[in-house]
Formats: sequence, structure tokens, C-alpha cells
Amino acid sequence: MKKIALFIGIVCLFVFLGCGQEEKAEAPAQQETREAAESVKETPGETAEELKQKAGETVESAKEKTREVVEGAKKETEETVKAAREKTAETVAAAEEKTRETAAAAKKQTQEAAETVKKEAEQTVEGAKEKTSQAVEGLKEKTIKAVEGARQKAKETLPPGMPGVITMKNEKAFEQHRMGIVAFDHQKHAADKPEGYGLGCGDCHHDENGEPLTDLKPGDEVQSCYECHDKDGRPRRDPALSPEEWKKEELTYYYGAIHENCMGCHKKMGGGPVSCTECHPRPQQQ
Repeated sequence: MKKIALFIGIVCLFVFLGCGQEEKAEAPAQQETREAAESVKETPGETAEELKQKAGETVESAKEKTREVVEGAKKETEETVKAAREKTAETVAAAEEKTRETAAAAKKQTQEAAETVKKEAEQTVEGAKEKTSQAVEGLKEKTIKAVEGARQKAKETLPPGMPGVITMKNEKAFEQHRMGIVAFDHQKHAADKPEGYGLGCGDCHHDENGEPLTDLKPGDEVQSCYECHDKDGRPRRDPALSPEEWKKEELTYYYGAIHENCMGCHKKMGGGPVSCTECHPRPQQQ
């Protein structure tokens, strides 16, 4: 206990001594502060004016500096924009020129390619025409030879008095033939199937009443259709006639009778030509 009491006493002694030294140190500092405050009190207007003037000068200087910086930046920006515009214009002009050159070159190449294709196509067409013409001529020649051979063979096998091929040219009924003359193969129509069509005499030849002449024999004389159907030229239909009346009137003409005899049979049999050029060859082939 004694030791503790002694320790506390020593601590208190040091604290007392420290407080005394602080009071001595604070005294001169407080004196200086008071003097400075008094000095400020004596010249407050002068200091404020100086500060205001300095502040104004600083603000003006800053404004001037700012204006200079802004003007410099503005000028530099304008110069940069101008240079960029000039560069852009040059680039656009160069691109347009390049585009025109490319388009012209492409157009030229396209025209050359089109001309080449056209020329090749013309050559191909001409070649095809030539080949087709040769093939047609060859086929035509073979067909003619085959027909002539068949006709010759038919003549050799014809019964006495039976005609082979009949040229259906009637100059009494027609002053001028506008179509080619039909070559009627009588033997082909009268011959038995399958070499011919197996028609009898009465299928084409009839009497004045329209009845088939079934008793005809090869070599018998027969009358021409023109003997009964003796009106010339081509009939022109009268609108006032009924279909039945027109049919009857048409058969009074050689033209109507011969066409009805042939085409009527073809339609009835379901075979054979029924159009003009299928029977009539072109006039220049005669």
C-alpha cells in the first residue's frame, strides 16, 4: 500500500509541474494574437479593397486567358473542319471517278460478252439450220424413194384396169387452182389391210341417189363427181339458209362434193387428214 501511495504522489507532482509550463507558454502566444487582431482592426478597409482589386484583376486575367483559349480552339477547329471537308471532297471525287471508270469497264465487258454470245448463238442457229436442212432433205429424199417404190410395187400388183395414183385436177370446176393439186392414192385406199385401208368401191362411188355402187369391178367405167355436182368454184354461204339447206346447197358444187366425200370419210373413220395443207401440197412443190 505504501508503494502505491508513493507512486500516486509522484504522478501528481509531474502533472502539477506540466500545467505550470503550459500557462507560461500560452501567455506570449495570446499576446501576439491580440496584437495581430488589433492591427487588423486598424486597417480593415484597405485590406478589403486590395483583396477586391486583386480578385478583379485575377478574374479579368482569367477571362482574357479563357477568351484566348476559346479563340484559339475555335480557329483550330475551323481549320480542322476545313481540311476535313477538302479531304472529303477529294475522296468523294476520286470515288466517283473510280466508279465511272469501273462502270465503263463493266459496260464494255458486258457488251463484248453480249456480242460474243450473240455471235455464238447465231453460229449455233446457222449450224442447227444447216443440219436440220440436211436432215430434212435426206428424209425427204428417202420418203420420195419409199413412196415411188411403193407406187411401183402397187402398179405391179394392181388388177387390170384399177388406177394407182390419181391427180385430182379439175380445170372445169376451177379456173385457177390456189392450192396444190391433191395426188389421191387410189391403190392405197382400195388395198386390203394392213398394206392399205381396205375400202370398197361403194365407200367412195355412189349413184345419183347417193346409194353406194357396190357392184363395181376393176376396169369398170365410173363417172366423175363433176357429172352431177357441176357447180363451179367455191360456194359462198347464204345466211338465210338453214344448216340443212346449206349442206344440200353445198353438195351441188364440185368443191363441196369432193371435200365431203374425202373429209367426211376421214371424220367417220376417225383417221386421215382434214385440214387443207394435209392433202394439198404447197403450189411451189408442183
